Amino acid sequence: MKKKTCIAVFVVAVPLLGQSALAHQGGKASEGYVGDGRTGHLVTNSVGQCLHTSSWSKDLAVEECDAGMMPKKAAAEPAPKPAPVVARPEPKPEPVIEKVSLKAGALFDVGKADLKPAGKSELDAMVSKIKDNNTQIEQVTVTGHTDSAGASDYNRKLSERRAEAVKAYLVSKGLSGDRIVTKGAGDSEPVASNKTAAGRTQNRRVDIDIRAQRTTSGN
Repeated sequence: MKKKTCIAVFVVAVPLLGQSALAHQGGKASEGYVGDGRTGHLVTNSVGQCLHTSSWSKDLAVEECDAGMMPKKAAAEPAPKPAPVVARPEPKPEPVIEKVSLKAGALFDVGKADLKPAGKSELDAMVSKIKDNNTQIEQVTVTGHTDSAGASDYNRKLSERRAEAVKAYLVSKGLSGDRIVTKGAGDSEPVASNKTAAGRTQNRRVDIDIRAQRTTSGN
């Protein structure tokens, strides 16, 4: 009689870390955490928690599993505010400078400092031109001149009186007296030779320098 030999094969199912263990695809295993031996991915339980090894400590914590134990990241500094844009002021327009030279013979009688009607008419035309050009007066310089006939001191004083007479008339026409400067040059600044009658006529004059700013209308 042949004896039959029976070999009992016991199959023992050993669950890998419990039946709820799952391979987590989100990150690679590292020291302190259980990883899938085939893929190297972290292994989590059924509720998504990573599984620690016996060597795990807080120092081995990783962001994917124990974010609450990770050191807090310093908040990024806010970007600096852009510097405010400062509007550049509009450039100031260049001043308008006009020079007017009036012959003394048209303004005054010989040796006198009283304006003649013809002289007033010339000054009226000048004032009208200033107003029509929309200019704001900054300064008016009135300089009286004579020829070389007579003493220099007399000529200087006469030229001063004539300059003052012109100023007084301009003020009466609306120009500000604070902006009008008068000078008496006498015979010290000739523009022609005093040896001829024609030259002396040119030297007897009143120069008016007008410095102003053009203004725009309010339309």
